[in-house]
Amino acid sequence: MSNLNDPLQCGLCLKRHRDPRILTCFHSFCRECIEKLISTKKYKLTLPCPLCQTEIGIPKAGTKAYPENFYIRAIQATAAFSTISTCDTCDKTKEESASSRCLECECNYCSACTGRHFESDTTKEHHLIELCKTENKTITNLTHKSFCEKHKNEETKFYCMLCEMPVCKECVSKVSDHKGHRYKSIGDGAKEKKDIISPIIKSMHEYLPVLEEYLEEVKSSKKMLGDYSSDSIKEIKARCQMLHDEIEKISKTLEEQVQKSEDKENQRLDKHISLIERLLKSLSYTTSSSEDITSLASDSEFVMICAKLQNRFKRINQEVPSSGLICCESSNFHPGDMEGKNLYEMIGYCDESDVKMPLLPIPWGLRMALTFDVTLMYSFKVSDTMDTIHAIAPVSEKEAWICCGWGTTKMELWTREGEKKNTVTLPVQVDDICVKPNGEILVSSYDGKKIVKLDNDLKPTDFVQLNWYPGGMTYSSKRKELLVCAVDSYVTTRSKTSRRMVIRIKEDGTVLDQIEDNGFNEVFCAPYRLYENMIGDICVTDREETNVRVTSLTMDGVVKQTYTGPKEVVMKKDFNPFGVVSDKYGHVIVSDWSNHAVHLLDISGQFIGFLLTEKNGIRGPNALALDKEGYLWVGDTKSTVWIFQYRRKADDHGSSNSSA
Repeated sequence: MSNLNDPLQCGLCLKRHRDPRILTCFHSFCRECIEKLISTKKYKLTLPCPLCQTEIGIPKAGTKAYPENFYIRAIQATAAFSTISTCDTCDKTKEESASSRCLECECNYCSACTGRHFESDTTKEHHLIELCKTENKTITNLTHKSFCEKHKNEETKFYCMLCEMPVCKECVSKVSDHKGHRYKSIGDGAKEKKDIISPIIKSMHEYLPVLEEYLEEVKSSKKMLGDYSSDSIKEIKARCQMLHDEIEKISKTLEEQVQKSEDKENQRLDKHISLIERLLKSLSYTTSSSEDITSLASDSEFVMICAKLQNRFKRINQEVPSSGLICCESSNFHPGDMEGKNLYEMIGYCDESDVKMPLLPIPWGLRMALTFDVTLMYSFKVSDTMDTIHAIAPVSEKEAWICCGWGTTKMELWTREGEKKNTVTLPVQVDDICVKPNGEILVSSYDGKKIVKLDNDLKPTDFVQLNWYPGGMTYSSKRKELLVCAVDSYVTTRSKTSRRMVIRIKEDGTVLDQIEDNGFNEVFCAPYRLYENMIGDICVTDREETNVRVTSLTMDGVVKQTYTGPKEVVMKKDFNPFGVVSDKYGHVIVSDWSNHAVHLLDISGQFIGFLLTEKNGIRGPNALALDKEGYLWVGDTKSTVWIFQYRRKADDHGSSNSSA
C-alpha cells in the first residue's frame, strides 16, 4: 500500500516507471511489465488490469500501441533535472542554460532551440516541459501542440461545442463537418471540461480516507477475532489439563472445532480485505492519475480524454461492494460442571458469537458529483437576529413569502436577490404558508386551530376552522385538494387517545377525509411538514421523539416506505428531519437540522446522497421549497435563506446540445 500515491512507481514491478503506458482504465505500467504479464498469463485478446481488473483490449500492434503516459514522464524528467543543466544542441552549451526538455528526444533546449524544435515538421507535436529552477522541481508547464487530423498543418485552437472535440480554424471557417457549428477557444473548452472533472476528483479525495479507515477497522476486527479464538483455546487447554491425559482426545476435538471456525471466518475476512485493499489502491491510483492529467494535459488532449475520465469514474460505483461484512462468528468456550455425567459435560462446550464489523462506506460524494449539479445562486438574511425560518412559499419564478421566528404574526415577500418587497401582519401566529397555482395564499395557525386565506389585497379571512392544530400544508394540483398536517397536541409522543393525522380539504374549505391509520395501526405521531410527489404519494416528516422519520404513503393511508436516515453513512448526530419537498424527477428532498444537511432520496425512499452539507455553509436547515424554475430555497436557524440551482447533469448535457 506504500505506493498508492507514487506516480513514479509501476504497480507491477514496484520500481521506477520505464516507458510508462496508460491503459483505458487510466492505470499505468511499464510497457515491459505489460508484455511480461501478457506473455506469462498467455492472454490473447484482452488482459485484466492488475489494479482494477477491468478487461483491457490487447492491440494488434502489441503493447507499443498503448498510449505513452507523458504525464508520468514529465514528472520523472523534472525530478531528475539539475538547476545547472545546459542546452544539448546549442553551440554555446556552456553558456546557454536549458529552459525546456523534450520527452520524446530526451534532450534539453534553450529558449531559442525550443522555438526551432516546435517549428520542425518532425518534432512539432513533441511534448516539452518547462524546466524549473527551484529546489522542489515542481513542473510548471507541459507543452504539446495538437494538430488537426484533416488539416495536418493547422493547430487545434478551437472547441466545437456540438461535436465536443478540438478543431482548427479551417474546420470552422471553410466547408467541413463542423461548418456552422458553435465553437469557442480550446482553452475555454478545456476549462469547461475541467469544471466537470474537478468536483469528481474532490469527492474521491473525501472518500479515499474513509475507505482506508474502513480497511483498518476490518483488519482490527480480524485481529479481535483471532484474540477471541486464542482466549478460547487457552481456556480449553487449561480445563483439559485438569482432567489429565485421558481427555486429550476430547480436548483436541474441541480445539479443532474452534480452529475450523476461525479458519472459515478468516477465509471470508481475507478475501474481503484483499478486495478492499485492491479497491483502495485502484481508486487512489485513478484519482492521482486523473489529477495529473487534469493538471498537465494540453487543452486538446484534455478535451479528448474527458469523456473517458467520466466513464472511468462512473464504473467506480460498480467496483465498490454493495455491502460490507455484517459480522463474523467467533468461538466461545464454556467450562462444564465437574459433577457432569460424562467427560464432555465436565470439560464444557463451544458455541459461537458475533464479532461486529465496521460499516462499509459508500462513495455517495462521487455519485452526487457524477449525477447532479448544485450551485449556490443567492443567499441573504431576513432578520438581524438569529431565528428559524420555518415557512417558505414561492409565488413566482423569483419571489417567495417567508416566515422567520416561531410565534411571529408577520410574513414577508422576498426576491431571490434578497430584496424585501412586502410585509403582512396577520391577526394569528404563522405556522406554514401555502400558495396555490392560482396565486391564492393560505396560512396555517395554531391560534384558534384554523387556516386563514389572504385575498388579492392581502386581507385575511378564515378559510376553514379545524378541531386540531394545523401545521405543514401542501396543495395537490392533481386532486385539487389542500393537504394539512394536524395534531391534537404538540407533544411529540403518543398516548392512547392522541389524534395525529393528515387532513384532506376541498377547494371550498370542506374537510374531505382524515388520514390517521392504515386500517390496523396509527401512521403518525408528530407530523410536521408534507409534500405530494410526482406519482401522487404523500411524503411526511414525522418528529416522534424516539422515532423521527420520513413516511411515504398513499391517499388511502397505505405506508409504502419509511426513511430513518442513511444506513450506509455514519452521521455525527441522529437523523432529525424538518422540511420536505419532491422535485420533477420524483426525488424526495429532506432537511436534516441536527446534521446541517439536506438528504436526497429516490422515489422509493432510498438514500442517494447529501444534496447539501455543512460545507455549503448551512446551519440547521428547516424550511424547504422549490420555485417554478426548480430553484431550491432553504431556510435555516440563522435567519438565512439559501437558494441553489439544482439539476441533473443529463439535463445540462441535453440543454447544451440543443442550444448548440
